[in-house]
Amino acid sequence: MFTNAKVITLFHKTIDNINRIPKWEKHLFFGVYWENCSGQSEQKKGMAESCEILCIIPEKHLTCMPVADDLIALGDAENQDKTFTVMSVKEFCYGSEKVRHIEVKAK
Repeated sequence: MFTNAKVITLFHKTIDNINRIPKWEKHLFFGVYWENCSGQSEQKKGMAESCEILCIIPEKHLTCMPVADDLIALGDAENQDKTFTVMSVKEFCYGSEKVRHIEVKAK
């Protein structure tokens, strides 16, 4: 599987049971594919710029399954600045071990 990023950071959202506030667990994924996709869409008030991220994570590098509303960032991020919100996650964990992966789309 083709990879182009050494590491990405996932901030997985959980809820603190005592205070009932969100907290973020940091996870690193190594050897992934990261692609910035940008485009424009026409809206009632003119053109809107959209930026999407496609991230492919090999199954062997998964330490936590991303879910919608988690945050991802390219590199080893220390905080949640310059992150993208996970919109969808698709599993492709079948077939040869060399091609099993998940696809994460974020904005």
